[in-house]
Amino acid sequence: MMRRLRKDDRGFTLIELVVVLAILGILLALALPRYAAARRNAFLPEADNVLQELKGLAWAYYQQYGTWTGLTNANVFARFGFQPPPDAESCWDFSLAADGTDSDIQFLATGDDTPVKCQLVNTGTVTLTLNIDGSSSRTANLP
Repeated sequence: MMRRLRKDDRGFTLIELVVVLAILGILLALALPRYAAARRNAFLPEADNVLQELKGLAWAYYQQYGTWTGLTNANVFARFGFQPPPDAESCWDFSLAADGTDSDIQFLATGDDTPVKCQLVNTGTVTLTLNIDGSSSRTANLP
């Protein structure tokens, strides 16, 4: 009789399998947004590092010429001697947010999800503004 009960008790019922799948679904629904946010925030230091490099080059340019007027998106990197990271390696595109003025200059890092490592997580912008009084501000607009 014991042998017969063991043979009949093998396996899981359909209800048990559905409950396990429901629990796994709930855990995934809780974990994936946190993972995506942490991964997106991991790409921010790359933008910050390049923007800090541009900040140093912009101040050196301002010290030499006394103005940012005349700097445009087309010529700013050539005038600074700056080479942005290759598109295949970088998760950001860097540009001048607006033409340079007598009082300030703004650099913009825009999320680029073309590289496979950046897909689904790297969207948004980071803006660095430099003012002639020596102050700077950074704003990040991330989803």
